[in-house]
Amino acid sequence: MSIEQQQAVAAEVFAALESDRLELPTLPDIALKIREMIDDPNVSADALIRLLSTDPAISAQIIKTANSAAFSKGSPVKDLRAAISRLGYRMLRNMVMLITMNNIFKAQSPAINQKLNRLWDHSREVAANSYVLALHQKHLKPEQAMLAGLVHGLGALPLCLYADRHHPRLEQQTLEALIRKFHPQIGVKLLESWHFPPEIVGVIGQYNHLQRSTVDGASDYTDVVTVANLMMPTTAKFVAWENVHAANRLGYTPGECQNFLSSHAEQLDVVREMLGFAPSNSGKQAPATPAIASTTPAQPMAEEKPDSTTGMLSGLFNLFK
Repeated sequence: MSIEQQQAVAAEVFAALESDRLELPTLPDIALKIREMIDDPNVSADALIRLLSTDPAISAQIIKTANSAAFSKGSPVKDLRAAISRLGYRMLRNMVMLITMNNIFKAQSPAINQKLNRLWDHSREVAANSYVLALHQKHLKPEQAMLAGLVHGLGALPLCLYADRHHPRLEQQTLEALIRKFHPQIGVKLLESWHFPPEIVGVIGQYNHLQRSTVDGASDYTDVVTVANLMMPTTAKFVAWENVHAANRLGYTPGECQNFLSSHAEQLDVVREMLGFAPSNSGKQAPATPAIASTTPAQPMAEEKPDSTTGMLSGLFNLFK
């Protein structure tokens, strides 16, 4: 494709974006309903169970996640009530988002579908890194950091779907250029249409600003995703970490950033399993991993608040210290 043709496609996308004609994917109904229920302080476990039971595939995945190394603590759970009690409401919301988002990263064009698969893999990798990074920030919630990592590159999805519909033979180089140019603006629009909280929406437009500052100098979810996005096996060793202000706010030296993946390999593998993602290829069998979830008995569902972690952080710090 010539430079002129590439510019024409870019102008077409920009015009569609400016006139709100760029079709944005909708969040599946079950994800919206789960989020609304969990945000309701009066929600009951029975109501959540009834809703989840309408989707056998999601129900099965929730139970599977509750029995993963990240949460397993004794006898395997066999029903939704026990699985929800073990996961906690915030992690349940993340898992439903993860499962439903996985189903919308699909295209007809094999080339574009391959690109979407790579984007989704990268998003889950960033989500795993974000989770581990946020564990050591007392004022940040690891589950919220995971969600921010999961959606940080979501603006690429409408672009890929647009190309799939209107330019299925678009060259990869051109598609990559379109994503670099437009994905922050589109991502913000998409998450706003999905009614995500401002602290998550803001991540998309700012995580690539390596010299970004914060009002009070404290780390935030954007900092977490900035660092998590750079901590890839192919890039972590080559980043000029001394120039990444987010890393400094998170309390990491350049050397610690370069070695983060190896230093936290076991913990990251646990979180990757939770996200349905292959463990890192360390070349050796991973040792048995203690549960991330709390080792204290689970509380009855009726006593759990929507923002409860069901004692998970205490168990996490035992593993991640």
